Amino acid sequence: MRKVITLLLAVLIIQACTETKEKEGYQVSLDLKGSEGKWVKLMARVDRNYVTTDSVLVVAGEEAVLSGSVDALSTMYLTVEDMEGSVQLLMENSTYSISGTLDAPKITTNSKAQSDLNAYNDMQKPIKEKMADMVPELRKGPDPDNSARYDSLRDEYYKLYDEIEAMDSVYIAENPGSYATVLALRGTFYNLDTEGLEAALTRLDAPLKEMEEYKYMYGKLVRMKAVAIGQKYTDFGLATPEGEMLKISDVHNGNVLLIDFWAAWCGPCRQANPELVEIYNDYHDQGFEIIGVSLDRDSASWVKAIADDKLSWPQISDLKYWNSEGAELYGVPAIPHAVLIDREGIITAKKLHGQELRDAIEALL
Repeated sequence: MRKVITLLLAVLIIQACTETKEKEGYQVSLDLKGSEGKWVKLMARVDRNYVTTDSVLVVAGEEAVLSGSVDALSTMYLTVEDMEGSVQLLMENSTYSISGTLDAPKITTNSKAQSDLNAYNDMQKPIKEKMADMVPELRKGPDPDNSARYDSLRDEYYKLYDEIEAMDSVYIAENPGSYATVLALRGTFYNLDTEGLEAALTRLDAPLKEMEEYKYMYGKLVRMKAVAIGQKYTDFGLATPEGEMLKISDVHNGNVLLIDFWAAWCGPCRQANPELVEIYNDYHDQGFEIIGVSLDRDSASWVKAIADDKLSWPQISDLKYWNSEGAELYGVPAIPHAVLIDREGIITAKKLHGQELRDAIEALL
């Protein structure tokens, strides 16, 4: 009997320890310069908005600690009241110690995910520091007396940006078990076609596939495959600026059609519009149509951009920003995003512009 009781006690102790471990949460110890007397907040991104999940008022002479628990690994951002910038954290129920500044934080942790992110950030730090040093001068714009200096600096900045993207590609390929790989892929996957994204996601180790960023990209992949090149286009309808419902099929109607995903707030979209106007005018009489699908939130800005850019083709939107029904259906990762459809309704190309787009249109007319 004593043996049975001893065994039961041992089981209860193990269960108690297990339950305690499960109930353990995260603890973030803070020693950030300039944070005294200010609120430090832990923010999560929900539907492209930042929501406070935890906060603490830093009091001089007292230890500042954020503590709580998360149900699963989550990407969060540490901010300080009235200070620019944030610290990206891969939050799980682990310990974190953060010192230094928001721009150059020192993070000590027992979190595997955060350790991966720390190593990844350290790898890119020298290049990103160079880029940060260029930003103040670039923000000033060109100097009328020395425009060559600005152009040279801008070109150098873009070269460093390309270096970062190349570094990301290598890192993603060589580190399928790193949590930072998912974040790197999340920042660059819009450059990949359907096959490339599927290959990149498939290579990732199983634990990484629980991250929200992975689930987001996988959802995009599913939608991209449904509207991949060679597939028949997916029809949908949204409201015109006048409030009337207009469907893709209403405009296609046996024409060669370009679905142009854009927005008034999108700088690259606005820069591309003059060329698109020329292409429309050159081929419209031959059976070429465009329908614009806006990812705007404000009707007035949308309508003004249509007028300012002289866009004479049909326009539709549900004014839901990135939650646009059309963008969701077509797995749009970034804008501008163009989808070219032939007369039979088959998707033949995506993301073309300039002469490539002209050549593709002429081949279908």
